[in-house]
Amino acid sequence: MKRGEPNRWPRALGTSVMGLLFAVLGTTAFSWWALGPLRLEPIIVLVVSAGYRLPLVLGFVVVMFLGYVADLISGGVMGQSVVIFTIIYVICQLARRKLDIASWPFQMLSVGVLTIVDHLLTAGAVTLTVTSYVPPVNLPLLLLAQALINALTAPLFFGLNEGLVGILGRLWPAERKVAP
Repeated sequence: MKRGEPNRWPRALGTSVMGLLFAVLGTTAFSWWALGPLRLEPIIVLVVSAGYRLPLVLGFVVVMFLGYVADLISGGVMGQSVVIFTIIYVICQLARRKLDIASWPFQMLSVGVLTIVDHLLTAGAVTLTVTSYVPPVNLPLLLLAQALINALTAPLFFGLNEGLVGILGRLWPAERKVAP
């Protein structure tokens, strides 16, 4: 943990609360913005943030919670978001060994690429579970458009999450070191 950065508990709590809020807003306030099948997907931003900024086990718990909430609210196949978010989280955990997500361009690139991974996994899962489902012919165009929308809005959602984490970090009691 870097100096001046909140410890892991405010980050985990802030990411979880923000994920719950975004999941609820995704079905209400964010739905006005939808352009056909394209919509705001801020939870993917939180999964990427958790993958780069939370320790392995705690981040895994947070991502499982986010996936469970997304599955409950979406009404789709239960467990699908849990599995897909976990895969994205593991990709981010592996990438964080070599990459730092501190810059906005890299945040946007990460969210854009992982949005494509998310939607490809979703299309594959739906194809396997719903025998009558046929992916749309324009799927590649839809994937690129959704990745662009998510990438362009990523700094906003990263900023909101970091703001909540910062507030919780100031309210959270400082870690005490036990003297030997």
